[in-house]
Amino acid sequence: LTLSTEMPPFHGRSHLSSTTRLDGRGGGSRYIMGSGESLVQVQRRLLKDKELKIRKALDRLREKRCLLGRQRRPREFPVVSMVGYTNCGKTTLIKALTGDNTIRPQDRLFATLDVTAHAGWLPSHVAVIYMDTVGFLSQLPHSLIESFSATLEDVAHSDLVVHVRHVSRPETELQKPSVLAALRGLRLPAPLLDSVLEVHNKVGYSPSGSQVVAVSALLGHGLPELRARLEDAVLRATGRQVLTLRVRLAGAQLSWLHQEATVQDVDVIPEAGAANVRVVISSSAYSKFRKLFLESASQ
Repeated sequence: LTLSTEMPPFHGRSHLSSTTRLDGRGGGSRYIMGSGESLVQVQRRLLKDKELKIRKALDRLREKRCLLGRQRRPREFPVVSMVGYTNCGKTTLIKALTGDNTIRPQDRLFATLDVTAHAGWLPSHVAVIYMDTVGFLSQLPHSLIESFSATLEDVAHSDLVVHVRHVSRPETELQKPSVLAALRGLRLPAPLLDSVLEVHNKVGYSPSGSQVVAVSALLGHGLPELRARLEDAVLRATGRQVLTLRVRLAGAQLSWLHQEATVQDVDVIPEAGAANVRVVISSSAYSKFRKLFLESASQ
């Protein structure tokens, strides 16, 4: 599922005057076609127009994200939000984790403002949604900071936050505090903020720290360890547990588990007319299972 808002490319303040002189001494008139506007005034007006378009796009994006949230909540899919600076490799990492070859990472700043949701599977066969958030930008115009921060509000509804860093860049140490400060500004629940998993992308070494994993999303290095860490964190955050339950083959228990939990293995015991079923199940679903089948059987 992809929600996108198309808009013209945005290249930042520093690129607006790449073809004209700000002081008007480019060899022609200081004013444009008799309009009474100087080059400086024209460029300022163009900048304000671009910022207005971005602000409107961000507002539309916020509305679509709310719709996406309402759509996914009834099924209670675990959500993993990827955050980080533009071109840190978030989209490439999601592509590697999901195996979705239709995902096309783009090396352009603000060419498209996207909030995308991609379905994937953890090693335990639990379905998970990876949210690709809008990338952070260095030297973001002050007038857009509030609107940009609003695009991160969905992170508060996540079960796990993954901070992707392009650690081969010299500015990465300055970027990390900015991302963490933005997350704190969202007033995330303490368990979510404390469990942020840091991924060092585009590297080939083993970092220190229990909350850090080194990978190369493009080459596939470190992905098995990352998947294992993601699964452990998601199961813990969502209150899911791995259980082996004895169920009767003649009843509705097995089909109920397939519907309400993640069935990993079924070991049939023909002589008993039963099966040992290994499942990943939430606390609420297990309570329902006990009430429907175990408690009624004991009465």
